[in-house]
Amino acid sequence: MQQQQRNISLLWLAQIVSTAGDAIYQIALFWLVLDITGSSTITGLVAMAAFLPAMLFGLYAGVIADKYNRKLIMIFSNLSQSLTVIIIPLFLYFGYNNMLLIGFFAFIRASFSTFFPPALNAIVPMITSKDRLVKVNSILATSSQLAYLIGPLGAGLILSIVSIPYLFVIDSTSFIVAILILLFIVLPPKTKSADNPHSSIKEIFSGIQYAAKHKPLGMLFILTIINNFFIMGPAFVGMLILVKTALGGTASQYAFVEAGLAFGMLIGSVFVYRIGNRINIGKLLLIGMILDGVTYSLMYFAGSVNFVLIFIIIHAFGIPMITISRTAIIQKHSPNEYHGRLFSLVHLSVIGVTALSAAVVGIAANYIDIKIIFLFIGIGAALCGIVGFMNQRLRTLQ
Repeated sequence: MQQQQRNISLLWLAQIVSTAGDAIYQIALFWLVLDITGSSTITGLVAMAAFLPAMLFGLYAGVIADKYNRKLIMIFSNLSQSLTVIIIPLFLYFGYNNMLLIGFFAFIRASFSTFFPPALNAIVPMITSKDRLVKVNSILATSSQLAYLIGPLGAGLILSIVSIPYLFVIDSTSFIVAILILLFIVLPPKTKSADNPHSSIKEIFSGIQYAAKHKPLGMLFILTIINNFFIMGPAFVGMLILVKTALGGTASQYAFVEAGLAFGMLIGSVFVYRIGNRINIGKLLLIGMILDGVTYSLMYFAGSVNFVLIFIIIHAFGIPMITISRTAIIQKHSPNEYHGRLFSLVHLSVIGVTALSAAVVGIAANYIDIKIIFLFIGIGAALCGIVGFMNQRLRTLQ
């Protein structure tokens, strides 16, 4: 038990460090592109490049996570991202601010990042018992929320002293620190290696086949894909356009809005931790989807950055209801040998779909007021939760 607690603490700390770097990176990347080009379309396309690898390599990443040492996969992913992201400020320093190059390096960084989430989520059931999964996932979720609170707040303060390129250097350094922490995690001996080192096309798609055979999981993935198509593009590209273009905000104000998102998610994670064992996790997830959509629609009424900051906190409260419940459902209702592949499906359904959603929002913002976009995507996202409530098997999952 002492080793389990130590592993969870180390994983929590490593996540805070690397995810804070991720938060800083996203602010730096998208603001840099929109600031240089002034084009929502180009910003959307670069965002698509930053999320597309999840769609291209996500399923294979799940097979890798089920076959090899998951801790080593996480270390490899962090190291590769660190080495890739440091190239961006070097190119900017020497005057190469071509958006094609920036998009290319964003794509490469994201390609290495794709291997991390399946390995991370598959490790959790290895280091804790099933009856503690909701609580442990809630605890680990707070690391991401704290990171997305600390990272943007730090970025907002740092930007008052230095320029955007320095944020990429901070991101690169965060991965190295996270690796040093991950090295101290000790996994159970019987799970350190896999029996068969060879992958096949059949194994790559076996996660999809498993979800298709188990109807509640299949419905969960379908709703995740549709819900994230509505939500994720506006979350990354739409919010930037709303703050910078529609409301005339600064880079620091945008960073503080992102910090507000993390603050709301942190409160939501604490809420899920407290009530997670008192309500069906299926029902909790669907309530989160409805709240997620309804609160996003309120951005239609945004008249100032302060309005956005307040309502993004309210919006973010419901996000952990979705993410923590979804993770616990998969961990509880599927065998561990499938977890890498199933969590790669989650990554594909969230980050992969974000690539399409970001591009669509970036292009649509040229023709439609961004506030109207928020109104309709919020309604669409809320409908996903309502449809899910009609599925009794998903709604009653424990």
